[in-house]
Amino acid sequence: MSHRINKYKAKSKRNFDKKAKDYFNTCDGMYSRLMYAGIIKKVSQFPFDSVLDVGCGPGEMLSMIIDGNDSIQACGIDFSAKMLEKAAERLKDKVQLILGDADCLPWHDNYFDLVICSLSFHHYPEPLKVLMEMQRVLKPKGKLIIADPWWSDTKRFIINLYLKSPLNLEGDVKIYSEREFKVLLEQSNFISIEWEKFIEKYCIVSAIANK
Repeated sequence: MSHRINKYKAKSKRNFDKKAKDYFNTCDGMYSRLMYAGIIKKVSQFPFDSVLDVGCGPGEMLSMIIDGNDSIQACGIDFSAKMLEKAAERLKDKVQLILGDADCLPWHDNYFDLVICSLSFHHYPEPLKVLMEMQRVLKPKGKLIIADPWWSDTKRFIINLYLKSPLNLEGDVKIYSEREFKVLLEQSNFISIEWEKFIEKYCIVSAIANK
């Protein structure tokens, strides 16, 4: 099991280190930009003073969230050093950026009002462990927002078969259905789970930490 987990993580690190220099001209970068408007709309519905972006990449989402609001305590974590270099160039000293893993977040319990995760969750080989960490660092009744790829049942089945094959070199682990997201969130003690599909290509899931 640990070998499989480390294999996925190593592939993801290589993939994102390679793409970091020109990320927004890659397929992943262009796909991620499709999500931004939907994520910002969700974020605007929730009052918060602190936010963590898990899998923050080059920092575009954090930049949009803190734009014009210097009072927000913003943090980001990513396991690609090259991506964090790009985030640091963009965000300067406005955000705390940490090189680390989503399944072991280096913040105290009950630390953030809001945790976001965009185009990253499908890379995690231990999704329940990651969600438990997100639950831990959220304050009571804190909000979680995840944006991730979505495809129809048939396409998702084919894609997930491919992701299990040796042909998968980018470290993607699994594309989740609405039901699978809800089960994982319930197992990690989130409540008020909402799932929404956007433009037939991605979904946004939101939930509240039940503490």
